[in-house]
Amino acid sequence: MRLHIGINVNTRVPVLYPDAYPERELIALAETVDAEGYDSAWVGDSMFQKSRLEAVTTLSAIAMRTERVQLGTAAIIAPLRNPTWLALSWATLDRLAGGRTILGVCVGAEQPKPGITGEFEAAGANLKTRGQVMTEQLDIIRRLWAGERLDFDGVHHTLHGVQSELYPVRQPPIWIASNPHVGHLSPRLRQRMAQRVVDHAEGWMTCTASPDEYRDSWQEIQDVARASDRDPASIAPGYQMLCRIDNNRTNAKAIGVEFVNRYYHSAYHSLDEARWGEDPYGTAEDCVQALHALAEAGCEHFVVRFAGDDQAE
Repeated sequence: MRLHIGINVNTRVPVLYPDAYPERELIALAETVDAEGYDSAWVGDSMFQKSRLEAVTTLSAIAMRTERVQLGTAAIIAPLRNPTWLALSWATLDRLAGGRTILGVCVGAEQPKPGITGEFEAAGANLKTRGQVMTEQLDIIRRLWAGERLDFDGVHHTLHGVQSELYPVRQPPIWIASNPHVGHLSPRLRQRMAQRVVDHAEGWMTCTASPDEYRDSWQEIQDVARASDRDPASIAPGYQMLCRIDNNRTNAKAIGVEFVNRYYHSAYHSLDEARWGEDPYGTAEDCVQALHALAEAGCEHFVVRFAGDDQAE
């Protein structure tokens, strides 16, 4: 099995550390990812809770400076966006990138925090129905990409006679990001999350999972796929990993905690408390071993995100 390795070029770090990692360094890192043979370059998403460069705009700039590497989001909080605008902006990006895009989407954190609640209020979005909203959005987006004249009467969206002549180069694969292992979710909710992936996505991504947690969540998705007459092999299993490479493991973990606290406006005392302790902070060999452990649990696509202000080093 070939592992696919991508790099999150991190659109939040230029906001947190503008002198150490300005926008030009972000673009340069994406060019390096393209030139050095990595499989993909990724960006995250947030409005105000974790302020950052806007995802689609940034990927459009990267698209014009790269030739080969796939470009993805890990992940756009879809319910904060109008689905027609997201369909059109992503089709534009896909054309600029020559068909190299992966649209990664999510509903937002499984356990809403005040900052996330504020983002939904600012966007005029309903936090309580975000899962249902995203399900409708994905249907709308795919049909607009296909050039269909769309009449859609959903619970949360209504469109009549809407059609776009702006098509992506291809139907970009959609990946759904979710963390079913976080927050002691009920079996019913975990089942619903797995069903959403099976019904609406070509890939699944998670984070902050141990190999055992990853194996269990991925097995759930595969079981639901088989029950739905879908080949599990048609779904790409992914993982976004936070890491810090340093021969001094104590120093690596200290930088990791500092980075997580600044990134998430938190006050954790350890990476384990922050749930990022499953990811590697130490030597390059530590990182390789962590990748292999998750690969043995079923992961095939990795997005590596670096802790610290020195993203390009």
